[in-house]
Amino acid sequence: MDWAPLLLTGLAFAAIPEDDKKMHFAAGAAIAKTSEQVFELTPLQACGVALVAGVAKEAYDRRFGGNVEGADALATMGGCMITFRF
Repeated sequence: MDWAPLLLTGLAFAAIPEDDKKMHFAAGAAIAKTSEQVFELTPLQACGVALVAGVAKEAYDRRFGGNVEGADALATMGGCMITFRF
């Protein structure tokens, strides 16, 4: 088993200061990886799905009185980025 991605994910997750951002980060990674596997998308397409989900969540927050932050959508994208293999 290649432990490098798991280690990098843990370090990236620990470096995020707020719990809400950590949840967005984790959701972005989960959405991207699931989209990639279930719908057979490329990693870039899967990140696009994660980005749309992050923006949609912020639009939902705006419409229904939640806390709207652009940084939340960026945290979602950050989570997606760790699913790429270099």
